[in-house]
Amino acid sequence: KNVKITLKNEGKHTETYTLSHVPADTLNWYAKGNAYPSLTPEIEANYATVKFSQNKIKIRPGKSAKVTLSFSQPKKGNAAQFPIYSGYVVATPRKGNVPVSIPYTGLKGDVAKVPIMDTDQGFPLMLLRNATGSISEIPPNFTFDLVKNKPVVFTRLGSHTPSFSVRVFDEKKAFKGYLDTTATGTALSNWTGRQKDTDDKGQMVFSSWTWTGKVLPTENATASVTLPSGAYNIVVASQKKLTKGAYPRDFEIFDLGKVKF
Repeated sequence: KNVKITLKNEGKHTETYTLSHVPADTLNWYAKGNAYPSLTPEIEANYATVKFSQNKIKIRPGKSAKVTLSFSQPKKGNAAQFPIYSGYVVATPRKGNVPVSIPYTGLKGDVAKVPIMDTDQGFPLMLLRNATGSISEIPPNFTFDLVKNKPVVFTRLGSHTPSFSVRVFDEKKAFKGYLDTTATGTALSNWTGRQKDTDDKGQMVFSSWTWTGKVLPTENATASVTLPSGAYNIVVASQKKLTKGAYPRDFEIFDLGKVKF
């Protein structure tokens, strides 16, 4: 990747700058193929390289000059683990004057492939919540009454997403709306950040969505509607990073199966 920078000499004398590169170690939060980033990254001796359109540049007082930097990502390091590399580009003047350091950072790999949902811990998943609040597996061919028993969706984000939603489809795969709840609102949000590992009490942080058969029909709808009795598929969808947001192509999708009520 080529990047242009501008250097300006604000001194009173012509100055010659020597350009150099100081790389830093690579940081890897996904070294074990994990979906949720490790709390402490592995430090790897893998470095980017930088070439300059000119290694030395003379600039008159009050004048500016442009330099093109050509970055190459580290040759070592697994792109499927999304290692982060960084360093400094340094412009060093003559005669012991103070050098200028410009930091940079980059990611090796496809950002759109960075995992979003924490599948390491089994998320997302759908379970049954009874009238006392107890959670259990949903029995085969179970029919919810949405009073004594309700389906509940659990999610946990290991990295941020531009758009998160829990979508409801009928048996003909027609979209019916976004899952709506009484306690936690609609399962639809933009720019949702990664959930931290644990709370102040050391408990794992996650989100839950208890469903009573209501959906928000569209993103811009102002009120939810109640679906008629039937069978519906529940889908958790998180938009991949740096994508245009076309569904389903640009989303990380998990079909949690059928809910009947």
